[in-house]
Amino acid sequence: MIVTMDIYNAIDSFAPFCRQEKWDNSGLLCGGGSRPVTKAVTALDITKDVILEAEKLGAELIVSHHPVIFSPLKSVMSDSPVGMMLERGMSAICTHTPFDASPVGMNKGLFDILSSVLGLSDSFSPLEDMGDGFSVGRVYDLKTPLESKEAAAAAGKALGCPVVRITGSGIIGRIAISSGSGNSFPALAREMGADALLSGDFKHDVLVDSLNDGFILIDCGHFYTERIFAPMMRDLLKNAFPDLAVYAAESCTDPAGYVCAHGNQFFQN
Repeated sequence: MIVTMDIYNAIDSFAPFCRQEKWDNSGLLCGGGSRPVTKAVTALDITKDVILEAEKLGAELIVSHHPVIFSPLKSVMSDSPVGMMLERGMSAICTHTPFDASPVGMNKGLFDILSSVLGLSDSFSPLEDMGDGFSVGRVYDLKTPLESKEAAAAAGKALGCPVVRITGSGIIGRIAISSGSGNSFPALAREMGADALLSGDFKHDVLVDSLNDGFILIDCGHFYTERIFAPMMRDLLKNAFPDLAVYAAESCTDPAGYVCAHGNQFFQN
């Protein structure tokens, strides 16, 4: 019999929860460690739709990247995600920054997707070195330098982005890549000799500063640089527990839609 803590311990072996950032809230955040698990669902976020999908599948556990509880809760209503999970007897394991830094986590997933389209070298330097092979982001040389808009278009297509934001223009011979929000990394990427930083969620002032500094930012969005979590974690858990049914949530989609103001069109992946 597989219980929740068995799965927690398996994840801890490749994305140790002790490595989470001080501001993070990863771990077993809902449910019980001794509860039997026959089916699990993986998702970037634990939304109401993901919970209902898990219920339909008969899953007792949801493993997500983003914490279902991030800020302290003052109340738990039955129609909130945490309340819905408790009422259904589901547990939640969230693996945020530990999976970001793991050698088999988000860094590897982005490399696997972007390696061929950007022509990334096999070797890399850690963007923010956490030690023992763990890092937040990586810096790669390109086998053949690319024009920035060409690189942005190729990356966006590979990641499935409906839009990609980019500052400046130029030739990219060395690029830093980090999933999620890259606001704190432009200066570090420049120090490491990168011509560009590919990430998401860049704030306006960060875009302005990078434009003034002549540094290229490629914003593929938070969701699209991390949507890989669900299939990656599914495969990792299947390898660890061959008898466990694990599903990547189909309802885990971009929370935003996009409007083309000139064409009066709406689209959503």
